[in-house]
Amino acid sequence: MLDKTLQEYIKGNIKDGKFNVDSFGRQLIKEYEEFDLFGGLFTNLKLDKKVKLNYGDSVKRTSPVKITYAFSLAPFKGDTNFLNNIDAFNRYIKHVEEKGEQVIAYSEEHRSHYVYTVTVDLDRVGVWDGQEEVFDELTPQEKAKRVKDLLDILMRLDRQIRGRWENLSPVFVIGGIFKTKHPFFMDSVDAKQVSKGKLLLNIERLKEAMEFVPKEERENIVLGIQSGVFLNEKDIREVFEAYSVAKAFEKIKEEVDKHYGTSQI
Repeated sequence: MLDKTLQEYIKGNIKDGKFNVDSFGRQLIKEYEEFDLFGGLFTNLKLDKKVKLNYGDSVKRTSPVKITYAFSLAPFKGDTNFLNNIDAFNRYIKHVEEKGEQVIAYSEEHRSHYVYTVTVDLDRVGVWDGQEEVFDELTPQEKAKRVKDLLDILMRLDRQIRGRWENLSPVFVIGGIFKTKHPFFMDSVDAKQVSKGKLLLNIERLKEAMEFVPKEERENIVLGIQSGVFLNEKDIREVFEAYSVAKAFEKIKEEVDKHYGTSQI
């Protein structure tokens, strides 16, 4: 179901039997950060049969933010988690619902580190590509805030799963702001999960990936590592200029401000 605000936007963009796609898309970018950053597709706007889109057959936005699948660094091992307190549940259904005893329920779980890549086309944030014109809908400050908010979310990512609060914050990060639009480090962070959950990073593979970055932009590479996670942490810090994970995110956010011309003096 469309919320009331979207319904009002739809009605407000109908004139002379035509629905203005560009005006609607521009409003969505201004008001909805998720539509701006992650795009969207509206194929059924529940318009009156007499109303037609002024161009195309849908309202769509290609996402400026791209996120790959998260790949596990360890083989799958289906540990079984029995859902507890089955005795209390059986007593409840016996006296309240008058049902027989239930067998204990369980779920399969997998614990591992995961690796994924996030890219953002900074030139498309806050911008609507119209039929005949490109519309810049946000101020540089608003664009920078949206990107930095996304970085903050990634740095402090967590999830509540079946009553547990899982910390999904990264233990290793590498990236930067580059004029060349290419996911340089996709599939290049190669680490193996070894004894006691520790990781072993393939340093040579990462060094080779850095060579794909144009020489004039290599100084923009930012690398962050959490202490105590990697067995070869000492080697990593000797080969690379390594910050803490939090400091690495702050460095990237500073570069975002520079890109949009919103740096604090």
